[in-house]
Amino acid sequence: MASPTRFTRSQRATIIVCAPVRLGPGVLAHTPAPHNTNAGNEAVANTPVWVTVPACQPTPEPDDPHAGHGWAQYTAGWADHLGALACPTCYPPEQTH
Repeated sequence: MASPTRFTRSQRATIIVCAPVRLGPGVLAHTPAPHNTNAGNEAVANTPVWVTVPACQPTPEPDDPHAGHGWAQYTAGWADHLGALACPTCYPPEQTH
């Protein structure tokens, strides 16, 4: 697996990424994979809710009450500013140089 890299200038300006809620130097930022699920949201039961998880992770189980918890969406520029790196699976090195 390749080492993670910083985002390119064009990615910093336009890409939305998902990353751990608490960003810090060296954390990996991923391409988001939106999944529709009503997991963990009893207030709107039976209504699809937007869940943000990394694209390189398996699709969460529909009845998982913790699906998407701990992940947030950021612009690539903000994630990069806070020290996050591009996940080498979500952003192959040939796309980030």
